Amino acid sequence: MLKSAILLFTCCFLIGPHYSQCTNVGSSLVAPYVSNTSDKGVMFDILPSKTVTITCFEANLPASSIGNYEIYYRPGTYIGSEIKPENWQLIGSSTAIQSAGLNTGTALEIPVNAVMQAGQTYAFYITSSDSALSTGLLTTDNPGYVLISANEDMAIWGGIGVNYPFNTVKLNRSFNGTAHYTLGNTLAVEFVDFSATRSNYSARLEWQTETEHNSDYFEIERSANGWDWERLVTTEAAGESTSPTHYHETDADPLEKISYYRLNQYDLNGTKTVMKVVSFNNEIEIPENEIRVSPNPVTERVMVFGDKSELKNLTVYNSIGQDVSDAVTITSHNGYSEVYFENQQEGVFILKSKTSSQILIKK
Repeated sequence: MLKSAILLFTCCFLIGPHYSQCTNVGSSLVAPYVSNTSDKGVMFDILPSKTVTITCFEANLPASSIGNYEIYYRPGTYIGSEIKPENWQLIGSSTAIQSAGLNTGTALEIPVNAVMQAGQTYAFYITSSDSALSTGLLTTDNPGYVLISANEDMAIWGGIGVNYPFNTVKLNRSFNGTAHYTLGNTLAVEFVDFSATRSNYSARLEWQTETEHNSDYFEIERSANGWDWERLVTTEAAGESTSPTHYHETDADPLEKISYYRLNQYDLNGTKTVMKVVSFNNEIEIPENEIRVSPNPVTERVMVFGDKSELKNLTVYNSIGQDVSDAVTITSHNGYSEVYFENQQEGVFILKSKTSSQILIKK
């Protein structure tokens, strides 16, 4: 039976790429840099009194440290979701961030651009992801769920320390940092959602925008680890739209285990905006005495998954029943085999294992 795809929590937010501009525009709210303790990461709530777009954060990092950081987000409070990663959306990550010094704001090079509606609570989790750092953020003890900082636009509440990732909780820790923001929804494209779901042996990638202005095209990138990305496909955008627009693409050959997909949007002037990152779990439970193949149709090679005994002696036949196993290359790996068809003509082939078979189409 197929395992269902694992998707990160969905929410409406956009991520902008031009971080260097982040701290130089708009407004900011400072959560005091008065550290007396430290944590791997910290969770806190933001309650806006006006609609705002959070553009980026600065944080209080240990002096002389260099580390990797991640930012997560969810609509609603963090309370009740402290150790539930499925309730959070990874906004982004950055490597080799160097501390600006003790009790000083260090810019986290992770564009956020989360649109938050007035009167609704939103939670953030800022954390070091570097195992080499025993602590990632400097924080301040507090007596409980308290008001950390506020102005006429929004307030910061909480918080708690949390070991990476979504692990041991340390109560009563206040975030030391600066939230940079602009008033209103300042994003050119109103983005609804991006998802990855299973469709046979493929990953179906779908997204929707509410409105678009000067939108040129979308790009989907894929990664095996969430750090290193490669372009998968591009899709022409609507350009100008005041009504919902739906898009979809297919990854016919997702990675063997976890695939991360990142949706980017490009304006006509070349400005890139990272819309959302989702994950897709391609791990499949294969019943005994069965095999699974991917991709199908085949272009150059097919991966065959199954029990070791099933994969021990694979045989390939052409459409008229001739054994062509010697004309293809079969390589064995731990848990799967690969059959290379690059020298074969287009057509139908039958792949047989010990007790099972699959029809393959060579394109």
